[in-house]
Amino acid sequence: RIGYNKPKIEFFNGCFEKMNNPNIEGIIIIGDSLSSDILGGINAGIHTCWYNPKRSENMTEIKPEYEIDSLDKIFKVLEEI
Repeated sequence: RIGYNKPKIEFFNGCFEKMNNPNIEGIIIIGDSLSSDILGGINAGIHTCWYNPKRSENMTEIKPEYEIDSLDKIFKVLEEI
């Protein structure tokens, strides 16, 4: 248990600590929530991928680095990072 929730940076820092402080340049968060998963990833300085299977329009100011509509597309994203 970390004690914080996404999108707080403390949540991600707690995760990184449990992972023995990895190089965050190689970390990506894949999530379906712009306001918690993607914003949290942006706040933490990691790669972000919005899982958007319904192809909803992003009407927010939160801009993911990548967007996919099916999980099989994640392999292409992972090759890019």
